[in-house]
Amino acid sequence: MYSRKKKPIINFLFLLLFLGSLAGYSQVSTVKPDSTLAKAIEAIPIIKIIPNIEETYAGIKLIEKKIEPKKGMILIDSLFPKQAALLQEKEQLAEEFIKANPNRQKVDNLIYKWSGYRDYFKGWSETINENLGRNIILYETIVRNQKKWELTYENAITKEVPVQLISSIEDVLDDLDSLHKTITQQNNNYLSLESSINDQITIIDLVTKELIALKNSEVYDLFNLRHPPIWKASFATTKTTAVKAGVESLGENLSNIWELIITGENQIYIYILFIILITIGFLYLKKSFIKYGYKEDNKDLLNARAMVVEQPIWSIIYLSLFVAFLFFKNTPILFDDIIILFVLVCAIPIVQPFIYQKFRNVPYFIVLVFILDTLKTYLWFSSPQYRIYLLIEALTVAGILLHFTYPYIKTRKLPLNKFGYLLVTLTPVIYFLILVSILSNILGYSNLADISLILGTQSSVLTLIFYALLMVADGIGIGFINDHFNNKASFDKTKKITLELKTLQVIRVLAFGFWFFYFLKMVDLFQPLSDMVTDTITEPFQVGSITFTFGAILSFIGILATAFLITSFVSFLLDGNEVKFNFIKLPKGIPAAVSLVIRYFILAFGFVLALSVLGIDLSKFNLMAGALGLGIGFGLQTIVSNFISGIILVFERPILPGDRVEVNNLMGTVNKIGVRSSQITTFDGAEVVVPNNNLISNDLINWTHTDNIKRIEIMVGTSYDSDPNTVLKVLTEIANENGQVLKTPPPKAYFNEFGESALIFRLLFWVYFDNGLSCKSDISVAIYDRFSELGIEIPFPQRVLHIPQTSQKNSFEIVSTPNPAPVVTNQDPAKDRNTKADTDEPPKEDEDSPSKEGRDKSSNW
Repeated sequence: MYSRKKKPIINFLFLLLFLGSLAGYSQVSTVKPDSTLAKAIEAIPIIKIIPNIEETYAGIKLIEKKIEPKKGMILIDSLFPKQAALLQEKEQLAEEFIKANPNRQKVDNLIYKWSGYRDYFKGWSETINENLGRNIILYETIVRNQKKWELTYENAITKEVPVQLISSIEDVLDDLDSLHKTITQQNNNYLSLESSINDQITIIDLVTKELIALKNSEVYDLFNLRHPPIWKASFATTKTTAVKAGVESLGENLSNIWELIITGENQIYIYILFIILITIGFLYLKKSFIKYGYKEDNKDLLNARAMVVEQPIWSIIYLSLFVAFLFFKNTPILFDDIIILFVLVCAIPIVQPFIYQKFRNVPYFIVLVFILDTLKTYLWFSSPQYRIYLLIEALTVAGILLHFTYPYIKTRKLPLNKFGYLLVTLTPVIYFLILVSILSNILGYSNLADISLILGTQSSVLTLIFYALLMVADGIGIGFINDHFNNKASFDKTKKITLELKTLQVIRVLAFGFWFFYFLKMVDLFQPLSDMVTDTITEPFQVGSITFTFGAILSFIGILATAFLITSFVSFLLDGNEVKFNFIKLPKGIPAAVSLVIRYFILAFGFVLALSVLGIDLSKFNLMAGALGLGIGFGLQTIVSNFISGIILVFERPILPGDRVEVNNLMGTVNKIGVRSSQITTFDGAEVVVPNNNLISNDLINWTHTDNIKRIEIMVGTSYDSDPNTVLKVLTEIANENGQVLKTPPPKAYFNEFGESALIFRLLFWVYFDNGLSCKSDISVAIYDRFSELGIEIPFPQRVLHIPQTSQKNSFEIVSTPNPAPVVTNQDPAKDRNTKADTDEPPKEDEDSPSKEGRDKSSNW
C-alpha cells in the first residue's frame, strides 16, 4: 500500500529534475554567440541574380511601408512645440502658485497634474523608442543587403555578365542607398525629438520636486497654527496669477479630454472590446442562473445571485465605469472626477436593495458630499473663504449624520447585517472627526481641519464605491462557480457551497485591501509607508557567505504562491468528471491532460523565476540533476516507471476520472489520475492509492470507457413439466416491462441446457452501469412473481435415499431424481426388486424405518 504523504515529496523530486534540465538549458541559451561564427555575406550566384532582384524590390517596398510615420508619430511631432510652450507657461504659473500660500488640496491637485504631464511626455518618449528600435532593425537589414549586392556587382563585372544585368544591379544599389539615407534621416529626427522630450521631462521633475518639498514643509504640518482664529481673519480677496495654476480650468480640461480621445484611439478600442466582453459575460451568467436555478439558504449567496439576475444593466455600467477609471492613464482631473461621479450614481441602485430601509437615501447624500468636496478643485478661495467653505461642508455632513442616526442608541438596536452594524458602530468616529474639523478650523489649524474633513467624507465615498464593487464581484464569482458545477453531469452540492462561501470571503478580503490602499493614498500615508517598507525589505543581510534581503524572500514566496493559485484555478476549470466548453468541443479526458501540462509548466516556470529573484545561479542545479539521474538509475526505477505510466495514462486516456474500473481484485470508481499514482474509491467506500504502473502493466477492465452500459445475465431453471416456449416469452416480456432496461440492444432469452433437476434458461439485457444491481434484483423478483402466477415451478436439487436391507446395516445409496419431493425407502431387498425407486406412492414404514424427522434430516444431508 502506498502512502499519500510520499506523493508531494516524489513530485518535488521530479520537479527538481525538470528544473535541473531547465537550468542546463538556461545556461546554454544565455551564452552570447560568437560573431565570427555568423554566416558571412557572399555574392549572389549569377544564375540567381534575377530572382533575387525581384525579391529585393519586394523587401524594399515592405520596408518603405514600415518606415512610413504612423499617426501617433505625426501627432507627437505636431503637438510637441505647442505642448513645450504651454509647459513653459505652466512652469512660471507654478512658481507663482508656490509663493501664494495655497491650501494642501490645491498642492495635491497640482502635483497630480504635473505627474500627468510627466506620464504624457514619457508616453511620447516610449512611442519614439519603439519606432526607433524598429528602424534600427530595418537599417541593419538594408546594410546587409547593400553589402551583398555590392559583392554581387563586383562579381558580375569580373565575370563580364550582360550590360542589362549590371544596369539592374546598379538600380537595386541606388534604391537601397536611397532607402538607407531615408532611414538614417528619420532616425536622426526621432533621436532629436526624443532628446527634446527628455528635456521637458527634466523640467517636469524639477517642478514636481519643488511642489513635494512645499507639501512636506512645516507650513502643512497638522498642528501648525497656519491662520489666525476665524473671527480675526480678513475676507478681502487678493487676485494673483497663482489662481491660474491652482484652479482647474474647465476649458483646458475639456481640451485635454479631446486630446486624450484623439491620441488614445487604440486604448478606446480595447476599452470598448472590454465592455462588450463584460456585457456578454453578465448576460451569460444571468442565463445560467435562470436555466439551472439557484436555491440556497445563505443570504449572501442569494444577494450575489440577485446582482446578476435582477441588476445586470446597472452592474455592467458600474463595472465599465470603474474599469475606465483604472484603465485610462494621464487623464485630466475633470475626466477622473466625472468618472467617479458616474460610478457613485451607478452604485446607488446596486447597493440600495441591500441597505436597511432607514438608510436607503444615504447614498444620495454621499454623492452630494462628493460634489461639495470636488468643487474646491475648480474654485479659488482666499484663506478665510476656504475656511468658511470647509465649515459649511463640515456642518452639512454633521447634519446628514444627525438626520440618519439620531437617536444613536436606538439606531444601534436596529436589525442590521454585519456590515451595516459596523458602519453604525463607527459613526461616533465620524462625529469626532467632524467636530475636530470644525473646532480646528475656527481656531486656525487649517491643515488639521482639512485632513479631518477628508477622513470623514472621502472615506464614505470610498466605502460606497467599494461596497458596490464587492456586490458586483460577488455576483460574478458565484455565477461563475454555479455555471461551472451545473455544466457537469453530477457534482457534490456540499463542495459547491463550500467553494462559494470561500470565494465570498476572498472577494471581501480583496475589496477591503483595495479600499485600504486608496484610503492611504487619500490621506497621503501610502507613499511614506511604501518608502518605509521598501527601505526595510531592501536592507541586505549576510549569513555566512549568503547575502539576502527580506524583499527577495517575500518575492520568492509571492511568486510561488501565485503559481500555485494559478494552477489551482486551471485545475478548477479543466479537471473534473465532465467538462463542457460551449465554443470548443474537446474529447473526454483532453481537458485533464491539458490541465496537467499547463499546471506543471506553470509550477516549473514559477519555481525557476522565484529562484532567479533570490539571485541563485540556476546552473548549480546541473549537479543536482546529475545526482538525481544517478539515483533514478539505481534506486528509483519503480517510481520512474510509475511516473512514465502516469504520463501514458493522461495522454492515452485508457481510464478517466469517473470511470468504473476493475484491476486485479479491485473494483471501484477512478477519482484522480496523478503523475505517480491514481486514486480509486471502491464500492465499499475505501479509497485506494494504486501505482500507475499497476494500471498499465496489469489487465484493466474499464466498464465505462466508451459507454456507460452493461449487460446483465440472469440464469433461471424451471421444472421439466414447463413449456420452454412459454418460459422464453415470459422472460422477454418481464425484461421489456422494466423501465431501466435499455431498448437497444433489446433483451433476449435463451434456452441454455437440460439440467439435472431443471430446464435452464438465460435472460440477457442491457442497463446503465449504475442501475445494474438494482435492475437485476427487480427483474429477478418479477420473474418469481410471474412464474408463481402462471404456475411455472422453479425446482431445486433433489435426492432419493435408498437404504438396502443387507447384513451391513449402515450401507446405503443415493439416487438422483427430478421428482419435486424426495422419497426415502427402507424395504426388503426381495420386495424392493418389484418396486420402482421413483414410485409415486411411498412405501409403508415399519418399526426399523427412520422417523419423519429423521427422513427430513437425511434428505437435507
